[in-house]
Amino acid sequence: MEVNFREAGKITIIDLVGSIKTNEDYDVFKKSIDEAVSKGKTNVLLNFKNVNFINSSGIGRLILAAKRISEDNGNLKIAELSDDLKELFTFTRLDTKISIFEKEQDAIESF
Repeated sequence: MEVNFREAGKITIIDLVGSIKTNEDYDVFKKSIDEAVSKGKTNVLLNFKNVNFINSSGIGRLILAAKRISEDNGNLKIAELSDDLKELFTFTRLDTKISIFEKEQDAIESF
């Protein structure tokens, strides 16, 4: 997995690329969240446009990331899920824990 950081005002956008399914992927994901939070960036948008797979452990990491950011009075939101990932997030009820948006711009405007 690869991550790229961008800023939109006070929002940190983390573009995720690839799959989230191995310990290495989890570490990269956790480090990206830790890096943002350590810099005081607690309004975080994860762009999943280029993510093709996430397993149950990856979903667990998302929940932990949302909790960590929430503890710092921030918000974690997700945008640009594929149809398969939307279905997975609905099935696992992750969509009740984290705000999910079709378009990145809609997510940005929601902060």
